[in-house]
Amino acid sequence: MRWRQCRHTGKLIPVDEAAKKYAGHYIQGDIETFVSPVDGSVISDRKQLEDHNRRNNVVNAAEFSPEYYASKAKERARFYEGEHTRRESHARKSEIYEIIMRAERNAN
Repeated sequence: MRWRQCRHTGKLIPVDEAAKKYAGHYIQGDIETFVSPVDGSVISDRKQLEDHNRRNNVVNAAEFSPEYYASKAKERARFYEGEHTRRESHARKSEIYEIIMRAERNAN
């Protein structure tokens, strides 16, 4: 039996099973128009969304795997329980400060 690595999970899966999952091409539908919570711009298609994300240095939450969310939850729990280093604490404070300053710049 032949195997290949799944690009999403990194696990090895049989080629026959992989072929069933990705049997062919498909056309992806357009997105519904919405107002960005980041900068208030109106996003009506995928190209605008891609440009918006690049311009504001953000990503869609749908792009993250459940494993990513689980690892971040463990990291937060460790931080809140006081099991972090001084360096991690300083880095987190700096990150929060930068986010607040970016939000204030966008609000003006």
